[in-house]
Amino acid sequence: MAIFESSSQTKVRIDDTERLECALENAQNINKHTEYVLRVQRGPNKENRWTVSRRYRDFAALHVALQQANIDLPIPPKKLIGNMQPSFVAERQIALQNYINEVLKHQILALSLPVRTFLDPSNYSLNIAEQALQTMSIALRGDGHYELKASLPDIGWRIRKHYFLVTESVSHTNCVLAWQSYGPDHMLHSKDLQTAFKSLQNISHPYIDEILSIHTLETGAYVVRRIHENGTVRDLLYGTEYSKQYLAKYGNPKVRKPFTNGQISHYGYQILQALKFLHDKGLAHGHIHPGNIAIENQRALLMDIENYLMGVPSLHRPYMLELKRISSVEAVDVYCFGRTLYEMAFAEPLDSYWRDMYPDEISHDLESVLRLCLSSISCKHGGPTIEHLLNHPFFTHATLNGLTPAFDTRAHLKFPLTLKDQLRACASNMEDRLRRDQKMVRSAKKEVRIQEILNSEQEMKKQRRRAKKRDSVWKSSSSLADVRSHSASTASSPTPPTPPLSGDTSANSSCAAGSSPADARGALLSAICAFDKTRLARVHAQ
Repeated sequence: MAIFESSSQTKVRIDDTERLECALENAQNINKHTEYVLRVQRGPNKENRWTVSRRYRDFAALHVALQQANIDLPIPPKKLIGNMQPSFVAERQIALQNYINEVLKHQILALSLPVRTFLDPSNYSLNIAEQALQTMSIALRGDGHYELKASLPDIGWRIRKHYFLVTESVSHTNCVLAWQSYGPDHMLHSKDLQTAFKSLQNISHPYIDEILSIHTLETGAYVVRRIHENGTVRDLLYGTEYSKQYLAKYGNPKVRKPFTNGQISHYGYQILQALKFLHDKGLAHGHIHPGNIAIENQRALLMDIENYLMGVPSLHRPYMLELKRISSVEAVDVYCFGRTLYEMAFAEPLDSYWRDMYPDEISHDLESVLRLCLSSISCKHGGPTIEHLLNHPFFTHATLNGLTPAFDTRAHLKFPLTLKDQLRACASNMEDRLRRDQKMVRSAKKEVRIQEILNSEQEMKKQRRRAKKRDSVWKSSSSLADVRSHSASTASSPTPPTPPLSGDTSANSSCAAGSSPADARGALLSAICAFDKTRLARVHAQ
C-alpha cells in the first residue's frame, strides 16, 4: 500500500485556477467545412502550450452552455451560404478571437468546466460528474452511515468538487456531501491526512462550521455537513438559493444586496477570530471568500477548512500571482479576507489585483480596513497581520450580539505532535509553489517587456534607415535640381556681345545708345550683319 501511496504523491495534478490564453492561429478547410486551429497556453510557462482544432458549431455549443451565466458574449452569427469564402473565413476568425477573449476575461466563465473542456480536452472531460457519482456510490455503500439520495448541480466554482444530497441513516436528516479530488499542493500521506481529518471533525469553535463526517479515499476525500437553508454569504449578497447552479447564480446576478457597515464589522470580526484560532493551532485556511462562509443566528460560520490539507488552490490565486509579497499563509488569508470584505460591501467581486480608490459613501473605518488589505502599497509590503486587523477600530467597535469573549473559551482543536511538523511542511510547500509561480509570472512579464523594447529598437532602426534613405534621395534629387537649374539659367541668359572693333564706330554708338537687353541684342545683330571680313589685316605665315 505504501508503494501506491508514494506513487500517488508524485502524480502531477492540474491547478484548475491557472489562467488559459487562447489565440486562433489559422483556419483550414477540411472535408467541406472550416476548422480553426487554437493555440492554448496554461499559466506563464510556455512549455504548457498545445493546439486544438474547433469548428464553428463547437463555438456555438460552448455559447449555449455559457448562456445560463446571463453574460452578453459577442459570438458571430451563423451563415449558410458563402461560409467557405476566404474573406468570410478571415472575418469570422477575427470575430471568434474576440469572442474567446471576452469569455476568458470573466473569471467565473474561465474557471467553468465547459470552457476548460473546450480549450483543454485532454485534462478535462464532461463525465467528471459521472465519475464522482460512481465513486460516492461505492464509498457510501461501504460506510453505512449515510445514504445517497441525489446529485446536486454544480453549486460551487470548483470543477473537481461535486455535491450530493445524503440522508443520515439513524436520524434520517438530510445533509450535504461534498466530494473533492486532491490538489497540486497536497503532500500528506493517507494515514497522516486521516489523522488530521479526525482532529478537524472534533473541532469546536463558535465561528467554524461543524463537520459531521470526513473520510479520505485514494484520489480525494468527502465531507458531510448540515444544510444551511439560507445558503452562503454570496447567496445572501445576490438573493439566490444555495441549490442553484453556480453560473446561473453568480454569472450576472440581477439582485445585489450589499451588507451594512454594522454587518461587515460584526461578521468580519468573527471571521478574523476563526482565522486567528486556526493560525494559533498551526493551521491556515487559504480559501476565504463569500462562498464558504455561512450565516446562522447572527453568527458567521467558516467552512471548507479541509481544503488547506487537501492541497487545492485558492479562488484568488491568479490575483496573488501578481503580488510578490503575498506569499506566506497568513498574508494569503489576510488578502483573501480583504477581498471578501470588498464583496460584502459592494455586492460584486473585486476584478483587479488591488484597489486604492473607493466611493465616498463607505465609512472611513471600512475604507481604512480595505486599504490595509488591498491597497497597492500594502500588497507590496505583505499586508497586515490578523492580530493587527483585530485591533482595528472598525472591528473593536463591532457589536457581538451577546457573543462575549468568554463564549470563545470553548474553542478546541488539537493535533498530535507528530502531525504538527507535517502541517508546517504543508505550509512551506504551499508557500514555495506560490513563490515559484510568482517568479515565473514576473519572468514572463520581463520577457514581454524585453521583446517590446527589442521590437521598438528594431522599429527605430528601420525608421532611421528609412530616414537616411529619404535624406539620400532628397540630397541626390536636390543636387540634380541644382545642376538642372544652373544649366537652365546658363542656357536662358543671353551670350555677352563680342566687343566691337575699334574702327566700328556704328557699333560703338549703337552699344552706347542701347540700354535695354533688347537694344543690346539688336545692336549685336546689327554689328554681326555689318561685319566686313575684307577689313581684316592679312597675316602671312612665316
